Amino acid sequence: MKRLMDFFSGTVFVELKGTSPERFFNVCRSRKIPLYEIGTRVTEKGTVYVAKMKVKDYIRVKHVARKAHCIPYIRKRIGLPFFVKKHRRRIVFFAGGIYFFWMMWLLSRYVWDISVTGGFVHTEEELLSYLKGTGIVCGMRCEDVDCTDIERKLRIDYPDIGWVSAELRGTKLFLRVAETDMPIKKEEAQTPVHLVATADGMVEQLVCRTGTPLVKEGDVVKKGDILVSGVISVVGDNEVEVNRYGVAAEADIILKTVKNYSNSFSGKKVERNYTGKTKNGYTLLYGNKKIFSHMPSHSYANYAIITEDAVLSLHKHFPLPFRIQKTTISEYVPVVVTYTKEEAEHLAELALNRYISYLEQHRTTVLSVEHVTVVEKDTVKTEGKLLLLTEAWEQVPVQEDEWRLQNSDEYSGNNDGTSGGA
Repeated sequence: MKRLMDFFSGTVFVELKGTSPERFFNVCRSRKIPLYEIGTRVTEKGTVYVAKMKVKDYIRVKHVARKAHCIPYIRKRIGLPFFVKKHRRRIVFFAGGIYFFWMMWLLSRYVWDISVTGGFVHTEEELLSYLKGTGIVCGMRCEDVDCTDIERKLRIDYPDIGWVSAELRGTKLFLRVAETDMPIKKEEAQTPVHLVATADGMVEQLVCRTGTPLVKEGDVVKKGDILVSGVISVVGDNEVEVNRYGVAAEADIILKTVKNYSNSFSGKKVERNYTGKTKNGYTLLYGNKKIFSHMPSHSYANYAIITEDAVLSLHKHFPLPFRIQKTTISEYVPVVVTYTKEEAEHLAELALNRYISYLEQHRTTVLSVEHVTVVEKDTVKTEGKLLLLTEAWEQVPVQEDEWRLQNSDEYSGNNDGTSGGA
């Protein structure tokens, strides 16, 4: 701290020349003028004394030097006052430097970038849009960011996100999520419903919780068959049905079904043969506003545009609100190429694997796959069958006449409630 204060006030190294340097030191001590780093230095004219003192004290020693018949020559100047005096003609440069550091301090108080990682079902764009709806956007003050509140809201609004972490480093907000493979809860019916098969198959598993099961494991069913009825019968003595009422049937049902697979695509593709002719354009942006843009003109008939975006930053955790975009326009010549048999079969296999992955993401187990790929001149066709374990059922409302019994009059014998007689 003392060195810093000496730098701002300024210090000088003096060399004493005279007949009584000892008296000079004694008088300075009596008048409480501090001297530092007192020593001697050998020169061609003999040994001389050197010392260090503050600028304000150097002004006070004029009378002391006259009384001691010594002359304190300044040999070295250190400190801010001498630096400013030496560069006084560059005041605009130093003012710009001060303004630069002030701007960096000001920009460091805001969030300029939000990073979202870990999402699969919920994309980065979706989560950024959600954060924007809650007021978390680029350009907000860092002190207004409540990471704990962000984590709490995400866990409430996205039940399938099992873990979330929000962390603010510098001017960048890091959001990390981990999704859980939670089953989607089916919407509970409020009115009486049947559970009806949506495909032909065999019942692999049936666990009934509400309703009357009409099939059992191992039974073969067809599309439209009622698997679990939403009508429950009340049986009295002598096995006589005395009442019926409707309920919302509920059960876990897995059917083993066969699904036909068919896919086709063109046997030709268009390749781009680039000529090597390119033109570059540059854009400087502040947030989403363009500050400067230069886009070159061109006369290419076929061209591809590639844009590279870079965020200006002082540190990996200190991005700035400025971005530079480089746009490259490249000319190419389109060429139609026919797939080879190996390439066509490989693309057909990739398409089939994507479809299987889609089924597995929707709680379907693929037991086996049988398919054939035919490569023709202009078309590649794939036909096959997939053996699946899936929840192939849906809810169908129960009609009132299926469960409501008509009241009968045992004395009159009429079912309409009227009395008999002529």
